[in-house]
Amino acid sequence: MGRLEVTKLMRLGRREPAGEPLHYRACGLDDVYLVNGFTREQIDGEEAVAIEDLDGLWKAIGLALVEERKALAPKEVRFLRRHMDLTQAELGAELRVSDQTVARWEKGETPISGTADVLLRILFLASELAQPEGGKVLMRVLAMLERLRRRDELEHPEPLRLHHAKKWETEKARREPEYA
Repeated sequence: MGRLEVTKLMRLGRREPAGEPLHYRACGLDDVYLVNGFTREQIDGEEAVAIEDLDGLWKAIGLALVEERKALAPKEVRFLRRHMDLTQAELGAELRVSDQTVARWEKGETPISGTADVLLRILFLASELAQPEGGKVLMRVLAMLERLRRRDELEHPEPLRLHHAKKWETEKARREPEYA
């Protein structure tokens, strides 16, 4: 539906590529390619593939989805739900929607709302599967929200002062190193 698909190349560890990338469809997503972390073997004339640390791979895919994607696609919603080990009804209860709404998101019949998209990402980051990396991301988000809350409490907030060199930026951005 006009969505730009971005291919994810997953490099496991610091190992060298294992030849031709493996188009990993078993996760239910169309655009995941493994650069290494797998071996190809011929067994009874058919190619068999062994993947190292499958749980780690699923975690890496999930973290890439919640941290890098602009909007979650239907198959991505399903991937995250399944890897959090939730039924459609359980995810619906967490997001305060019906199981039928979750099913419609996963089938691509209805787009997931922005609020539900953000909450699904947070649920994944807080899930056992995403730890410890998910917790670190959540801590950065919570710290940012706390900074915003404190700014809102200021009775007389500082005026917004902008400078232009090669681009417009605030005085604070000019003084602080860029956020990584």
